[in-house]
Amino acid sequence: MFYSVCLDQGHGWFDPQIKRKIVFKNIRRQKPIYEVEYETFSGSNGSREVNSAYRPFMLMFEIDIFFDNEHERELMDIELSKLFFINKPYYIRYDLAPGLRFLVNPVELDVIETDSSYQTYSIGLNVFRGYAESIASSLEDFSLESTWQFSQGLASENYSYTHDTSRFIIFNAGDFTVDPREHDLRIKVEGESDGQLNIFNRTTGERFIYHPEFSTRRGDWIELDGVYPKRNGVNRGIDTNHALIRLVPGINDIELQNISRVRSEWDFRFLYK
Repeated sequence: MFYSVCLDQGHGWFDPQIKRKIVFKNIRRQKPIYEVEYETFSGSNGSREVNSAYRPFMLMFEIDIFFDNEHERELMDIELSKLFFINKPYYIRYDLAPGLRFLVNPVELDVIETDSSYQTYSIGLNVFRGYAESIASSLEDFSLESTWQFSQGLASENYSYTHDTSRFIIFNAGDFTVDPREHDLRIKVEGESDGQLNIFNRTTGERFIYHPEFSTRRGDWIELDGVYPKRNGVNRGIDTNHALIRLVPGINDIELQNISRVRSEWDFRFLYK
């Protein structure tokens, strides 16, 4: 069976398939690989877990190319190699998992069958981060007709990621903690503060503090862009307690303290096994 596959190599999504020339089939995704390290103690039963992580996994599929002569076959063979081996990671998505994207590096591209008018390849792509990402971010519409699917942990509650109150829930529908040291996470806060703005995740106990006063009426806003605290788009880590806010899977109970007329946005992608 043939499938729709798209790549994003830094310039937006595109479909590399050419009608009656290049088609993708037999897509297979390796199951999650969960590795655990243990330590044992003399005189104690069993072992104790000390570290655990999900390992990289493979996306594997087959490609058919169709040609009229051996010269065209050779040219298409060269172009296929150029398509996948670009000397940097890139994203791939496919229609069996329409709401997900995978950051990959190519591992192998092998010919497995040759005929007078077509040639079949097997390609393996290493999902080296060990997880898939939602194509849409939390600030985009939750439409199951486009970039979301039923397996993505979307709850029946109407969770929002834009708030004009100081106490609210941020729901992480993924399987992994969103950590700004490793993942995209942008938190923007507007309002009126006399100083000591606190962004407090009651679920994790993590607290970010911005010390100076600021006023959105004067055009100010505060942003946590990954690990970089910013005021009006300019890095101001020196004015903070140098803390970070993570979002664990499920409910994150958030409170913004020492601020009035508050508005906040929480923009991130969900991560899946």
